[in-house]
Amino acid sequence: MWRAVASLMSAQLAVNCRDGQRTLKIRLATILGLLASLMFAATLAQTYKPFPGETVSQRTRNIQERVEVIYVAGDYQRALLIYEKDLAPIGDKYAQYMAGYMHLQGEGTDRDRATALAWFRLAAERDEPLLISVRDELLGRLSPEEISASDDIYLELWKNIGDYVLIMELIREDMDILRAETGTRISGRSSIGSAVVYKSSGETVGPNFYRNVKNRLEARIAYLDTRMEISDDVADEVERIRIQKMKIMEDLAAMDGRNR
Repeated sequence: MWRAVASLMSAQLAVNCRDGQRTLKIRLATILGLLASLMFAATLAQTYKPFPGETVSQRTRNIQERVEVIYVAGDYQRALLIYEKDLAPIGDKYAQYMAGYMHLQGEGTDRDRATALAWFRLAAERDEPLLISVRDELLGRLSPEEISASDDIYLELWKNIGDYVLIMELIREDMDILRAETGTRISGRSSIGSAVVYKSSGETVGPNFYRNVKNRLEARIAYLDTRMEISDDVADEVERIRIQKMKIMEDLAAMDGRNR
C-alpha cells in the first residue's frame, strides 16, 4: 500500500492512488507505509458513507489479505482475477479501484484506459472524495472515443455489481426471511426468552431476529434514496430498481398490517 498512501497524501495523479473501504479499517498495514497507511485510513473513516451491505465474513477478510500479498509479490494476473471475480462483486470498493488501477497500468492485463475508468466510476459511486478525484483525473485525460467505450463497460459493470443492484438483492433476501416468519415459539429459553423457528431452514433464532431483519431492511431501503453517482448511462436501470423498491415497500407495509 505504500505507493497508494504516498500518492494520495501528495495529491498526485489518480494512476498512483487507491482507496480504502470495508469500514476503512482495511488491509493497509503489511507493507512499508504502515504508519502512514493507518493515519490515512483513520482520516477517511471520519467521512466515509456507511454502506448497509452484508457483514464481511472471515473468509472474505482472508481473501482481502491474501490478494494484497499476491499483488505485492507481482502475481498480477492472479491478483486481478481475485479483485474482479471475488471481491468487486460484493461491493468492495478497494477491489473495484484496484481492478481499474491494474487495467490502467497494464498489470496482469493489457493497458486499457476505458476499462480503468469504468472501474474507477464504480469505485466512486459512494461519493468518497478521494475516489471521485481518481475518477475525474482519468476522465479528463481520455479521448471522446475512449469515454464512449468506457460508458458501455461501466453500464455492464453497474448492472451486475453496482451498489443499487447489490442492495436490491439484499433487500429481496430480507423480504424472503420476513415472509417466512412463522411465529412458532419454543419455551424454556429463560436466558433469552422464547425462541422463534426460522421457517426456511428450521433453525432456532432469538426473539429479536425478525425485528433486526426488518430494521436492516428499512436501512437498506433508505440507502437507495441517498445520493450516489447516477449518470445517464444507468438512469433507466435506476428507475427500474426504484419501481421494484416501491413494490417491496408496499409488501412490507402489508406484512406490518397483518402482524398488528
